[in-house]
Amino acid sequence: MLSKREMDTWYGRASISPDGEITAGSYGTWKITYTVGRYGIDNGGRLKVAMRLASDWGVPQTTDPAADNYFTVSTTGEAKIEARYDPRGHFRPWFKTMVLQVYDGSLKEGDRLVITYGDRSGGSRGARAQTFVEERFEFRVLVESFETGVFVHIPTSPVVRIVSGPPHRLLVLSPSQVTAGTPFSVTVKAEDPWGNPAHSYSGRVELTEVRNGERLGPEHTFRELDAGVRRIEGAVLNEPGLYQLRVRDAVNGFETLSNPIQVFSQAPAFHLFWGDIHGQTDKTVGTGSVEEYFRFARDAAALDFASHNGNDFQITGGHWREIQDKVKEFHVPRRFVTFLGYEWSGNHPAGGDHNVYYLDDDRPIYRSSHWQLEDKADAATDRYPITALYETLRGQRAMVIPHVGGRHANLEFHDPSLEPVIEISSVHGRFEWMIEEALKRGYKVGFVANSDDHTGRPGAAYATSSSFGVRGGLTAVYAHELTREAIWEALWARRCYATTGERILLSFQADGHLMGEEYVTARPPHFHVLAAGTAPLDRVEIRRGPRAIYSPPLHQPEDYDDNKLRIYWGGARIRGRGRHTIWDGQLTLDQGIIRSAKEFAFDNKRQGVYHQSGQLLRWRSTTSGDIDGLLIELEAPREAALTFSSAPATFSFCLLDLEQGELYQAAGGVGQFVAVARGWRTDSPQSTEFDFVDELPEPGLNVYYLRVMQADGEMAWSSPIFVNFRKGIS
Repeated sequence: MLSKREMDTWYGRASISPDGEITAGSYGTWKITYTVGRYGIDNGGRLKVAMRLASDWGVPQTTDPAADNYFTVSTTGEAKIEARYDPRGHFRPWFKTMVLQVYDGSLKEGDRLVITYGDRSGGSRGARAQTFVEERFEFRVLVESFETGVFVHIPTSPVVRIVSGPPHRLLVLSPSQVTAGTPFSVTVKAEDPWGNPAHSYSGRVELTEVRNGERLGPEHTFRELDAGVRRIEGAVLNEPGLYQLRVRDAVNGFETLSNPIQVFSQAPAFHLFWGDIHGQTDKTVGTGSVEEYFRFARDAAALDFASHNGNDFQITGGHWREIQDKVKEFHVPRRFVTFLGYEWSGNHPAGGDHNVYYLDDDRPIYRSSHWQLEDKADAATDRYPITALYETLRGQRAMVIPHVGGRHANLEFHDPSLEPVIEISSVHGRFEWMIEEALKRGYKVGFVANSDDHTGRPGAAYATSSSFGVRGGLTAVYAHELTREAIWEALWARRCYATTGERILLSFQADGHLMGEEYVTARPPHFHVLAAGTAPLDRVEIRRGPRAIYSPPLHQPEDYDDNKLRIYWGGARIRGRGRHTIWDGQLTLDQGIIRSAKEFAFDNKRQGVYHQSGQLLRWRSTTSGDIDGLLIELEAPREAALTFSSAPATFSFCLLDLEQGELYQAAGGVGQFVAVARGWRTDSPQSTEFDFVDELPEPGLNVYYLRVMQADGEMAWSSPIFVNFRKGIS
C-alpha cells in the first residue's frame, strides 16, 4: 500500500480556499484546486468531486451564471475540460458529483484544475452550504488517470467544518407527564434558522408557568460550553391539570412554549416517554459518528430512548462492534435507554426495508447482503429474503419493524411473533397508506414514527432535500419506567403512538382498555380521548379502520370567516423511491383581491409562495405523503371564482361552494389530494377531552385508532384498540 506522500506524488493532491469554518446554509464561493500527480490524466480521463447522499449543498449547475450554485472549471494544462453535475455520479454514499472530463489533450504532472463552486462573476449569489452541522465535511476528490473507469480517492481531499448559524428561536422540551410537587427537568435549546443547536447563543432565560405566570426557579445564563443547549433541573408544578411552560429571553426577544405537560396528583401506572429508534451515521449513508449520534439524541433532542440503524450491507464487523460498544456506553437506566439495532435493507420483492432490534447487547448482525463490503468472511450469516431473517430471529429477544425508506417494506410479508408495530412517518414522508394496508390485511400492529435521520440529529431531524423532504417523527410509549425492558414491553404491547415530530399528548381508551389492547365486548364500546397539541388543533378523529366515525367540533359556526381560505394539498406520487410529488402551481382569483397569503406545514424552507399580486399566487412545493398549505385572506364577493392549478390537480370553485363545507379534490397517485375550506376568525383550542360511544360497531373485530392533525399540519396517530364485538354474549 502506498504511503500518503507516495499517493500525493503519483495521484495528485487537492486543497480548498477558503478553508475555514463554514456557517450552515450560508452562501459563498469555494475554490477546489487539484494538482495533477505523476501519472497525469489521459485524454478521456476524469476527475470527480463527490459529496455524500445526505448532504444538501446547493445543487451544482453549469448553465446559468446568474443563478445559485453556478460552478466553473479552469486548468493550467493543455487540454479542454467538460464539466457537469451528476446526482448519481459515484457509488453510495458519494452520489452527488461534479464530473470533469479531460478531452482534446492530456494533463501532466503539476498541471492544476480549479473548480470555482459558487462562481459569482455572472451575478450568482454563490453556492449555498449544507444546512446541517458537521465536524468533518469532505469534498471527496477522485481521479481516473487512464480512462479505465477505476477511480482513486485522493487522501488530501478537502475537509471543512460546518458550524451552526446565529440563534433564530428557542425551544423548550418538557416531560409529557409529571407528578404534582415532584421536581423534573426541562431542556432549553436555541436553534439556528436550519434547526441546528445555535452554539453561539449566550442569552439569559426565565422559565414560567403559562396560566398564572409563576416563575419556576432563577434565570439561567447560557455559557459557551452549553453549545446552545441547557438542561434545567428542579422545575415543580404543584396542582393536577394540563400545563405549558414559557421560556423567555427578554434581551434577545425570544419567547416560546413547551409541549403540554399532564400533572397527576400521584404517579400513574404508566409514564409517557419519547424516543427515536431509527437513524444512521457516517459509516453507512449518514453523517457524524455513532458517539455524536447518541449524544445528540440524549442531550440536544432530550430523548428518553434511542437506537442506531445503519444499512446492513455497509456495516463492517468493526463498525458493528463500535455500535455495540456505544449502545452499552450510553445506556443508563432511568436516564437514557439505548437499543442495539440495524437496518435489514433487502429489495422490495424480498421484503423491503425492516429495522431489527435486540433487547440484549452483543447480539449478531444478520445482513440482507454484503453488497458493499469487501470482507465477505461472514457472508454465510446473511439472511435473504425476509422470511429467512424471520426464521433465524424467532425465539430470540428480537423485534422487527417494517418501514419506508428508499426501499419500502413489502407488507405481503409479516410475522406477528416479531413485528408488533409498523413505522408510518420519517424524513422520507408520511405513510398513512401503510396503516390502511396493514389493517386491510388483518395485521394487529401498533404505530410508531422515527426520523431515519442521516444528518446527526436523531430526535430533531429537519427536511434537507426532496429525498429527505419532511421532518423526522417521534415515538411515544406508555411504559412502567424508563428501562430497556419496560420500553420493550410497551412496544410489544402496542402501548405507543406516532407523531410527525411534535410532542403531542394523546390518551386513547375504550372501556378502560389502553391503546394497543384487544378485548371482547357485547356492548357498544365507550371511548375516552385526551388530545393536547403543541399548536391549535385542526381535527381529532376516532377512526374505525380507514373511516372517521367521530370528530368533535372544535369551532362554532360563528368562528368561520368568509374572507379567509385554508387550502392544503398532499400525498405522494408512488410508494417507492422518488415518491415525492411536485405541486408547483398557482391560484388565481377572477374578482376582488388577495390581501395576504401565509404558508403552513411547508417542511422545506426553500419552498413556499414566491409571487403574490392582487389576483395571483405562485408557489413551489413538494410532498411525500405530508401536506403543504396556505392561509389566504381575500377581499372578494361570494360569487368570486378561484382556480387552483398544479400538475397533479387543476380545478375551479366559487367562494359560495365553501358554505356547504370543505371541498376535496382527489388527485391520483398515493393519496394525492387538494382540500379547500373556510378559515377561522380565532384559533381553535389546543386541547380537547371527550367521550364517544360507537353505537354501530361491526360484528366481529373492529379496529379503532385516533388520528390528530394540528392547524400547523403536524400529526399524531395512536396505536389501535382491537375491539371484538359479539352481541348477545354474557
